[in-house]
Amino acid sequence: MEEKRFVHFRDVAVSYFSQTRVDCRYTISSQHDWSSRDWIGLFKVGWLTVKDYYTFAWALAPEGYQKGADANCSVAFHPSYLPIPGVEEYQFVYVDERGDVCAISSQFTFAAPRPLDELVTLEKSGEGEEDGDDLLLVVPKALILQNLLEGCQRELHELHKKFEAVNGDVENERQRWKTDRDEFEILRSDMRSQIEQLKTNLRHSTEKTEELEQKHKEAQSSSESMSAEFNALLAERAENQQRIKELEQDSATLTQQKQDIEAELERMKERVKKMTIQRRDEETERRDLQLENEQMHADLRTLQERLEASERSTEALRRDLSELGSLQSHSHAELHQVRLQSAQMSLQLSQANLALREGQSTWAQERETLRQSAELDKDRVQKLSRELQKKEEWLQEERSEREKLEVELGIEKDCNREQRASLRALQKEQEQHQLEKQELLDHIHVLELRLDTETDAKWAEAAATPISYIDSLPSIDEKPLLESSSELSLSALDSEQHDESTEKNPKDNEDDVMQEDLEVQPFSNGIADQMLSEAKDSVFSALADAPLW
Repeated sequence: MEEKRFVHFRDVAVSYFSQTRVDCRYTISSQHDWSSRDWIGLFKVGWLTVKDYYTFAWALAPEGYQKGADANCSVAFHPSYLPIPGVEEYQFVYVDERGDVCAISSQFTFAAPRPLDELVTLEKSGEGEEDGDDLLLVVPKALILQNLLEGCQRELHELHKKFEAVNGDVENERQRWKTDRDEFEILRSDMRSQIEQLKTNLRHSTEKTEELEQKHKEAQSSSESMSAEFNALLAERAENQQRIKELEQDSATLTQQKQDIEAELERMKERVKKMTIQRRDEETERRDLQLENEQMHADLRTLQERLEASERSTEALRRDLSELGSLQSHSHAELHQVRLQSAQMSLQLSQANLALREGQSTWAQERETLRQSAELDKDRVQKLSRELQKKEEWLQEERSEREKLEVELGIEKDCNREQRASLRALQKEQEQHQLEKQELLDHIHVLELRLDTETDAKWAEAAATPISYIDSLPSIDEKPLLESSSELSLSALDSEQHDESTEKNPKDNEDDVMQEDLEVQPFSNGIADQMLSEAKDSVFSALADAPLW
């Protein structure tokens, strides 16, 4: 059986546990023709045919899988279908729908987990319990590691999705930038064609001025024959001068319009500078560029309209000049005015050409800004990729820190468990001391009653004795009684104060309670022993003095 290296098994362990799920990971290459009937079998080493499998699972492909592309896949074998632990070796075998073996994994065994090394104790807080006791769960370490591995794989899958989304955004931005650049090239070609058209119009206007000069020369040759009509046209000359003044006013208005155009061009330059400063975001840059292009189109349309108006005015002036030439062909002053007007028109045309050149310079600046914005986009994409790499490193560090914190948390839980056990033992000892104290107080109370009855009886007997003997009695009996009563009252008062101090805050912090118990235990033991010894001494002294009565 020759292995067709179209499928490769990954991360095959040396041994697995039969009590936990076994994950089989493999990679499908682009040369493999995957089918839903492909399967992976668990074979005992030494198998002969594909029917000798112990158990099998269908070979699944990931979501969105396309044939002709590499893909990482995984299948799971349920614990109930796995063999029992032993020394026998097994291996994974990938079989396609035709029954051909495509890949064979390395050999491994199934082992049973050791009692203590492979088990982990987890502490879980009991819900609905008033004591707040915790539960200890014993689970296999392999199950915990498998859950952690699945969580890491899910996080890695999410990171891959985010990375693909970022790559898609970058590709969209590149396509958008290409479309904007193509639109700019189209606009630039349109502007070049318009400039060429204006140049041809200027050439035609110069040719017409030359024709006018030629006609003027012909008028000079015929001026001698029309000298007689010159005197009759003097009156009309004044009217013509008035018309010339009106034409000069029109030319002044045209110069004013030219100045307005220059001012608008200056404002456009300032606006372009401000917009280059404010271009920080890519979308705002493109929007501002589109707005600026539209404004430039509008300005160019207005310039074209004004140029057409100026051409119409030149045509009107030419018609007026032709009329003046026919009426005042003999006047040299008329010729001077015509030359002046033609010079003004040529000046206007040169100024229009200058404005077009300035528009070309602004378009060149805009092209440079577009190139700079493209470089900025490229730098931004590189920064995003570096930031993504930093995020991955930061995520790895966070995982390691989380593992350390989990270990420290387990140690702290063990310490807290030991402290709680010692606290419970101290509380039990304290309760036992409280019971002993109560019994002692009851016993003292009984002794006090006995003493009271005995003293009353003795005082009744002493009433029959002589007065001298009675006078000597208080010195003998009064002192032990007073001392015993004072000692008993002091001991009862100390015990009550101690009980109040212990019952004042029963639900404080566990650390404070532990420290208080550790301090109270020797103190309370000493008080109890002292009280017991004092009560015994007082009772024995009272009983010892009783026969004297």
